[in-house]
Amino acid sequence: MLQKSGENNMPIIIDCIQGTEQWHQVRNGLITASLFEMVMAQKKQGQKTSKYHAVMRKLAGERITGKVVEEATTLSMRRGTELEPIARELYATLTHTEPQSVGFVLADDRMKGFSPDAFIGTNGLLEIKTKKPEILIPHFTQKSFPAEHKAQCQGGLWIAQREWIDLMLYWPDMPPLIKRAYRDEAYIRKLESEINHFNEALEIMVQQIQGAKTAESVRSQNDSEESISRQACERRGLSGAEKAKQSIGRERKEAD
Repeated sequence: MLQKSGENNMPIIIDCIQGTEQWHQVRNGLITASLFEMVMAQKKQGQKTSKYHAVMRKLAGERITGKVVEEATTLSMRRGTELEPIARELYATLTHTEPQSVGFVLADDRMKGFSPDAFIGTNGLLEIKTKKPEILIPHFTQKSFPAEHKAQCQGGLWIAQREWIDLMLYWPDMPPLIKRAYRDEAYIRKLESEINHFNEALEIMVQQIQGAKTAESVRSQNDSEESISRQACERRGLSGAEKAKQSIGRERKEAD
């Protein structure tokens, strides 16, 4: 198995069906390859985007609660799910390969993951993207690998520790388009740095929220104890002066 860019151990293959409750649970609180483009994106001033911070808050919430935050399924997402098996079968026919469906690939550090559309042989990956004709057509004349999918695909190679990935752009009745990318070690090193920074900031956010929750719990307990003490005094009908006298009396007895 290929090991580069800080990889020391084998990735962990989770046997599950994508989209199921088990699949959602193993991804809970983790940054995944589909979000890597967002992590790499920056504003003109070099600042991170609002989506970057929104995703971090979402993942922090999942880590704290242990529950997956449900998201609405868009039409394009449903379409992709429906067309993916058809595209995978077509890929197998065109390339004379046997794509292996995989549920989830967990990185060796268990801090990030990837849901490949298939493993190809021992060194390859398959990523399928369904695109409407008006979006797909320009890619036929572009020799370069689609920039919008580079982070996800290189991230998949990094996490799964594989050498190459085929990106299949598909739409029914349109000619299929397959573009292959190999590991870009310089890019992967940069990606690794950004993802590590994201995870460090995410962990700090989780600790801060959990710390605030603990502090609030302590304050609430102290407030509750003071309230109980006041109520007990009120039930006994003691005024402030009487309480002071009782306190002085107790101190004198202790002194004697």
